[in-house]
Amino acid sequence: MINTEDLTVREVRAVGALAEMRALQLDVLGDHLRLGKSQTYVVVRKLASAGLIHHPLLSVQAGAKWVVPTPAAVAWMLGWRAGDWRPTPLSAEHCRAVAQTRVALGAYASHAWMSERVMRHQTPGPGRYPYDGRLILTDWQCVAVKVDTTRYLTPEDFTHRLHTIYYQARRDQCVKVLYVCGGYIRPESATEIATQVSRYGADLDFMAVSLDALLAQHRGMRQPDGGLVLAMRHRATGGPH
Repeated sequence: MINTEDLTVREVRAVGALAEMRALQLDVLGDHLRLGKSQTYVVVRKLASAGLIHHPLLSVQAGAKWVVPTPAAVAWMLGWRAGDWRPTPLSAEHCRAVAQTRVALGAYASHAWMSERVMRHQTPGPGRYPYDGRLILTDWQCVAVKVDTTRYLTPEDFTHRLHTIYYQARRDQCVKVLYVCGGYIRPESATEIATQVSRYGADLDFMAVSLDALLAQHRGMRQPDGGLVLAMRHRATGGPH
């Protein structure tokens, strides 16, 4: 049984983010809500007492603990019954990277980001959606965001992946593919291969950035490709903030 009567707007936003992203680590949830550590714990304790998250929090290898919504919380927020998903050592790194990317792009609100969970529900199919999130810009155009944390990827595998992303992004009426490199493939290699296969996505712009640069830009640090990321973030959020 869940109790949603006394939730604040911020607490409802927290449940929404958790439901959309499947789960969030404490530090990333704090970044999403733009709260400090102690304030984030206050929110989490409230959600736990309301029956909206699993308690105790989940530990997956090293790092911050995971805040996982209950199936009842997901159903209340998203409108459908989902499985009781938990991060595993295999999925945790990618799940964290996608959540960090969303925050770094300033897509805090549900109307600014369509999560992989929501996209897969709307378009049922085997496995995960071809990309990890749809960034919805202020002019309502959409960017397909793929966050790659693969430890090894051959050029052939990457080319096949890119074909699949292009195909789905075009069907979803996206105008751009943003490829966030957090694993083996580097932005320069991704851009080179994307240029070679551009005839399959000639109507889509392609941009590759490193996850480290994206996060550094979010923290206000300067990186070689940070200007491109900042421009994307400004367009996503309607200007600097």
